[in-house]
Amino acid sequence: FANFISPKDPLDSELKHVNQPPFWVEGGTTEYLLGADYIGRDLLSRVIHGSRISLEVAGIVLTAGGITGTALGIFAGYAGGFWDELIMRFVDLTYAVPFLLVAMVVAVVFGSSLGLVLILLSLFSWPGFARQTRGLTLQLKNSDYVASARIAGASPVRIAYRHILPGLLNIIVVLATLQVGGLILTESTLSILGIGIPAPNPAWGSMVADGREYIASSWWVSVIPGMAIFMTV
Repeated sequence: FANFISPKDPLDSELKHVNQPPFWVEGGTTEYLLGADYIGRDLLSRVIHGSRISLEVAGIVLTAGGITGTALGIFAGYAGGFWDELIMRFVDLTYAVPFLLVAMVVAVVFGSSLGLVLILLSLFSWPGFARQTRGLTLQLKNSDYVASARIAGASPVRIAYRHILPGLLNIIVVLATLQVGGLILTESTLSILGIGIPAPNPAWGSMVADGREYIASSWWVSVIPGMAIFMTV
């Protein structure tokens, strides 16, 4: 509902309100409750619209990474042997790759965009799901009800979907909720470094970066979106 509750357009600038302080600071007005940035854009409206981007990134990445990681974890744990070893070594390899370095190189080559951020975060978010679900699958596949399903002639796919996956849902939900804050923080870090959501989109990280040069005189330009990141994470 950002379009309905934000008092102004987050991209509209009023040069006469450049670095306008929040209403509780001397010189502030209620027209700009949280102040304005270095080109006169309303900070409250930009923070509200920035929350949409942060939650969109978290939702899409967790959906993609959660489905991929859970599927690979169940497959590795149930199949065992060569496939288990291959998938787990791939998990270790993904953990060993420095994410920020990869993101910087990719952003230089392809340019920064929302789609690029979603792809990068999705590629690096699935190993946690895969490792946890694989460990639990190793336990569940030896349980009596799974053995009964196997004796009854159920296929491996049916066993994984109907008998093992329901036992993993609790841990999947916990993993997903714990990763929301980390994903928002990572997206903000990329935006602060200039390799995340490109301007003029109101991403919290890029808003923090925008105010770095004015931190001594207009602290609210960086601090207010920084507090939004802090409270949400």
